[in-house]
Amino acid sequence: MSDPAVTRAFLLAEIEALEPFGFVAVSPAGHALQLVEVTRLEDGRLEVRVPGRPPMLPALPVPVRAALHERGFASSDAANQGEPWTHAAADAAAAVDLVGKVFTEVFEAKADATLDVAHGSHRAEHEARQKLAATRPRIERVLTQMNAGKAPEQDADGDYMLALRDVHVKVAPRVTLLGPVVVRVFAVTNVGVHVVPELGLFLARLNFGLMFGRFALDAEHAAIWFDETLLGEHITDEELRFTIEVVASTADEWDDKLKQMFGGATYQEVQAGRARHETPPTKPGGGGYL
Repeated sequence: MSDPAVTRAFLLAEIEALEPFGFVAVSPAGHALQLVEVTRLEDGRLEVRVPGRPPMLPALPVPVRAALHERGFASSDAANQGEPWTHAAADAAAAVDLVGKVFTEVFEAKADATLDVAHGSHRAEHEARQKLAATRPRIERVLTQMNAGKAPEQDADGDYMLALRDVHVKVAPRVTLLGPVVVRVFAVTNVGVHVVPELGLFLARLNFGLMFGRFALDAEHAAIWFDETLLGEHITDEELRFTIEVVASTADEWDDKLKQMFGGATYQEVQAGRARHETPPTKPGGGGYL
């Protein structure tokens, strides 16, 4: 479609027909990253959004984010490229007008550009987030009990942090669109290690002998992690408590040994300010989750 009048009429009809959670995604032909969605929310309201981008794709350029902000779009975290930029629309006509503004004024596309149109639904995403929200209170209850009645701290990702045996354990509830809730329990053991073939071989042999959990190497950031994953929707308090204890005790048992063998520092030394190494910015198993 390249005739602006025909395009407008078509988009109006498509948006008016949207059911709750349904969306129409539009992008100029050949420019898939310049994507704009119009979504029907659960309560029937319309929202225009420029979707967030996963880490493997380039983030929205700063000038684009600034231009969206100037036109009334908002992001819950402008520095997080995975978060969408959204703007409420009073009706289908207002939504079409906003889409046109984004294309011509933000992405600088021609008004008569040919558009690619796709349809989809955010219902699965909504239901996944509901499952995740239902799991969090149970996790918080167990962690509060293990933390002498104090509510656990949370990091910027919403993951819970708990100090046990001089080890900082993180408990990270995650969910995929079509999968169950999982709970990842992990701890950094070492940072600044010498990333050599012998290290990978040693960790593989060590994992083979473990009954529970695994060590993982973040080669890019020269860090070692220990983690275990549980299915979260039906996890019992006892299972979660046991997993946290195992992760803490195993990390505490091996961090000094790994330091002696492969250099660097234990993560606890970094946390206490006794070693100057950066905290790894990534987490194990972070891809594909909401």
